[in-house]
Amino acid sequence: MLKKNTLLLTSSALLFSLLVGCGSEPGSKPAAPESYSNSNASSEKKSSVGKITSIFPKSELTDSIAIDSVSKDQSVRAEQQTDKGTLLMISNGPEEHGHLLVSSVLGVEGDQTFQSNYSIIYRQGEQEKVLLELPAYIYVQPSDKKLSFENMSFADAEVYILTPQYKTGHGLGGYVFAIDKVSGDAFNLKIVKNGVESDMLLYSEETPLPIVKDNRLVVHPPRGAGTPEEETKEMQLKLDLKNKQLIAE
Repeated sequence: MLKKNTLLLTSSALLFSLLVGCGSEPGSKPAAPESYSNSNASSEKKSSVGKITSIFPKSELTDSIAIDSVSKDQSVRAEQQTDKGTLLMISNGPEEHGHLLVSSVLGVEGDQTFQSNYSIIYRQGEQEKVLLELPAYIYVQPSDKKLSFENMSFADAEVYILTPQYKTGHGLGGYVFAIDKVSGDAFNLKIVKNGVESDMLLYSEETPLPIVKDNRLVVHPPRGAGTPEEETKEMQLKLDLKNKQLIAE
């Protein structure tokens, strides 16, 4: 009888070891650039109550969203053909795809959410250049439709603005890129206002998009309750290719 009980305990321990081993798969490496896709293939990480838990730090949206799937494939979230190449926003590593549980200034209930370590790249043939990294970046869109870059032409460069977050209730923030018409070089542009440099171009979501006029970028700033009158006036920015900046005048 003792021998039989010992055998049962040994078998149970072996089965438990196998189950633990099956739940500890090593992380997948990102796919090669040629495998970029908008595939819905996913690997989900669920808690004991069946909800998918995020691998990213908590954000202002964490408590307002439900994660529906986690994709290990690289996804193209934005794409824009240019005269000499292609601008792309791609995910690096796992991408969490979810939806808003409640409406807010960032979107309405049911809108889709996306979070990953994203990169903005410029591809020319077999060559790729990383223009900007957006770690643990999360944004909201009404659908999973691929985004585009807004194009505007200066005398010496083509400028492109990417605005992943479609609403905030007061203003939008876009990432700006330039492609030099002479050299063909592509790079991220910084925004300089009152001597302060920032990564994003802020503009109103209620007025026309930024446009180029007399070789200056004309922008209508965001407006909110209590915004000083001088902060709401039309702003003009000069393109400085040498220093890779758009400078408010």
